[in-house]
Amino acid sequence: MATTKVVTALWHDNTLVAAAGDETSDTATLDDGYGAALHVIITNGATGPTVAAKCQVQVSADNSHWFNFGPALQSLTGNSVVSQWGGIDIPIGVEYLRLVAGSNTAQDVTISADISEVTAV
Repeated sequence: MATTKVVTALWHDNTLVAAAGDETSDTATLDDGYGAALHVIITNGATGPTVAAKCQVQVSADNSHWFNFGPALQSLTGNSVVSQWGGIDIPIGVEYLRLVAGSNTAQDVTISADISEVTAV
């Protein structure tokens, strides 16, 4: 039996500015699905940051109170390094999801992230 999936971009080549405050993605509402998979890519420029960027996945039941979902995804500091995480399972019970990313210093990095929600089986 085929499943139906909806892909939502949370970020697409968003710049995380060096030494600036962390940024928060759009919120994904997962109330009409059967679980989802999250994919995140952090890309350093030709000169890598002194302190690597990180991305914290957060979940909420009410879109108001947010909780960390596991440890932060930690990228690397090397030049032109691409750090990626794919297929992070988001359980069926998660109503809202967002990402908080940044903490890089000395050099900007880019982040892209999307979530693929199963909406029908």
